[in-house]
Amino acid sequence: MLERCLKRAETSGRSDDNPDTIKKRVQNYFDQSYPVIEYYSKFGKVRKIDARGDISQVYALTKAAVLPQTMFVVGPKAAGKTCVAENLAARTNMRHINFLSYIEEKGLKGESDETICLDLIQHLARLQEPRVILESFP
Repeated sequence: MLERCLKRAETSGRSDDNPDTIKKRVQNYFDQSYPVIEYYSKFGKVRKIDARGDISQVYALTKAAVLPQTMFVVGPKAAGKTCVAENLAARTNMRHINFLSYIEEKGLKGESDETICLDLIQHLARLQEPRVILESFP
C-alpha cells in the first residue's frame, strides 16, 4: 500500500505525500476510521470493494457498491410515477417494475399483502441484475 500511495504522490502535488506521513495516515485509519466501519458492519451498512484495480475499475466497483439496489416511486394515481420511474431506470441502469402490473402478470390479484410481498421478494432475489425501481401507489 505504501508503494501505491508513493506512486500517487508523484502526481498529487501534496508536499506531505511521503513515507512517514503515509504511515501516519494508515495508523490514523486503523485508530479512527476502522472502528466506525466495524460498528456499521454489524448493521449491513458497509460495502467492501477490491481497490487494487485501475482507477476506472475501482470507480465502477465503488459506484455499484453505493448505488441503491431498490428505489421506490410512490404516489397517487396520475401523479407521473411511471414517467419518473422510467427516466430514473434509464439514467441509473436499473430495472423498472410497475407493482400493479406485476401483481396482474403474476396472477396475484386478490391475494393477501403478505403473499404478494413474499412473491415480489422472491422475484427480486432471482433477478440477475437486482437493481430495481419499483413503482406503486397506496
